[in-house]
Parts: sequence; structure tokens; C-alpha cells
Amino acid sequence: MGRGSSLMRLFFALGFSPETGQQIQKVQDNLRQYAPQARFPDPETFHITLAFLGEVPPQKLDQAKTALNGLNPLPMTLRFGRMGKFSQREGDVWWLGVDPDPALFSLQEELVKGLRAQGFSLEKRNFKPHVTLARKVIFQDQVPRKEALLPQPIYAPCGRVSLMSSQLRPQGPLYKELAGKSPGLSP
Repeated sequence: MGRGSSLMRLFFALGFSPETGQQIQKVQDNLRQYAPQARFPDPETFHITLAFLGEVPPQKLDQAKTALNGLNPLPMTLRFGRMGKFSQREGDVWWLGVDPDPALFSLQEELVKGLRAQGFSLEKRNFKPHVTLARKVIFQDQVPRKEALLPQPIYAPCGRVSLMSSQLRPQGPLYKELAGKSPGLSP
């Protein structure tokens, strides 16, 4: 993407190991049995969005990287024990939710504070950490019980924060990591 007037769609994400991705994919596969026509994100794209910047001029990329570099992410293990949906007219968005975790909320607040200090204006909405499992979900018969989709909680070690670009395509978004910061070793 060249410099100039073209905008970049940017967000900050917390990613997962391939092992965690496989566990989340099992929940996604369970959901697929009930709503095979839904759109299912590629497991390699599973993430928790920490902050969404939206369409940003390329010259603001350095400010986003400065906010990232100001973070001090810590290793954490998140517990995915909840499921839910965002109702949409064309079919619901189903997600796997993180149980409340003070370290995650602290990291997200630190990031938002750093982004605002760099001149970014962010939407004022409550942080609801989740991984999107499927979009445009319409059940043919009955709505599955949570236990049928998520028989037991998933424990996900994580901590790397990534600045991502997102290119929207008909077959689903294409994500690319532009910069990242991993947890440092504790003193």
C-alpha cells in the first residue's frame, strides 16, 4: 500500500497460539453443525480486538506504533467460558467470550490511554473481549445450548499485542500484522 491519500483500516489485537486456535476452532466446528450456511472466520485470524482505529491515514501509522511501544504487556492466561451473540438483521454474530480478567482490562485501558495521547479519537464503548466464531448465523432448527458448543472452558495463554491492518474482501477480511509487542521477562 503506497503512501498518499489511501486510508488504512487498523486495529490492535491480542492473538493466540496455534494450540489455542485449534481449541477455539472445535467450538466453531460445533456451531457449524447447527448453522452450516454461516460465514466462519479462518482460525488463523482468531483474536481479541483491544482497540479499533478504523480508517486511518498512513502518516498516522507511526503514532499507532508509538502507542504500541508504550505498552508493557504481561503474559496472561485468559479463560473462555462464555458464549453469546450480537443480533444482526442478516444473521447473528456468534462469539466466544472471556471471563472478566483484570490484567486484560488493564492492558486494554493502557492501550486506549496511549492512543488518545497520540491523538486518536476512539469510540466510547464498553470493552467486551471476545473472539468472533461466525457471522450471519441463522439456525435451521433449535438454538444450541451453550454446553453443546462449549463443553468446557478454554484456557488461553497470551500476551502479544499486535497492530493489525485489515483489508475487507468478499470472502472475508485479510489481516496483516504491522507491528507487535510481546510480554517482557519479569524482573
